[in-house]
Amino acid sequence: MNLNAVNLIFLHELIHFLLTSLIALFFWHRFKDKRLILVIFFFGFFIDIDHWFDYFAHFGLVINLKNFFNVASYVHQSGKVYIPLHGWEWLPIFWLTGKLIGRKIRMKGLEWAISFSYLGHLLWDNFSFSHHLLAYSFIFRLINNFSLKSFSGF
Repeated sequence: MNLNAVNLIFLHELIHFLLTSLIALFFWHRFKDKRLILVIFFFGFFIDIDHWFDYFAHFGLVINLKNFFNVASYVHQSGKVYIPLHGWEWLPIFWLTGKLIGRKIRMKGLEWAISFSYLGHLLWDNFSFSHHLLAYSFIFRLINNFSLKSFSGF
């Protein structure tokens, strides 16, 4: 694995972390509810856990962090990009779910905390990589059998 790739992944994730932190600070200041901070970090930063799906789809249930952080070792070899939690279609679903759960547990701003943190994550991903215009649509990837070729726009 090349050191530049590791540095780029680290920088990319650091920016996710910083954006998520800013969103969490805003929502904590606005609603004074520490629970929102956890929700925001889940949807703004830890949503990247779905990259493990791509890794396991290629390597099986073998964990090797060197291979995991070398995305080319499984995405390019498999020719697939799944990332199931990365999709614009999830935004209204997450908002509605947050609205319903927020009412039930009396947590003001939950739907907006979820939506803004998730939106921040997708926007950063969207502007960070060269890809097809619809690559961050789960439905587009599904229709194209999650092919790397359609994701990349080649």
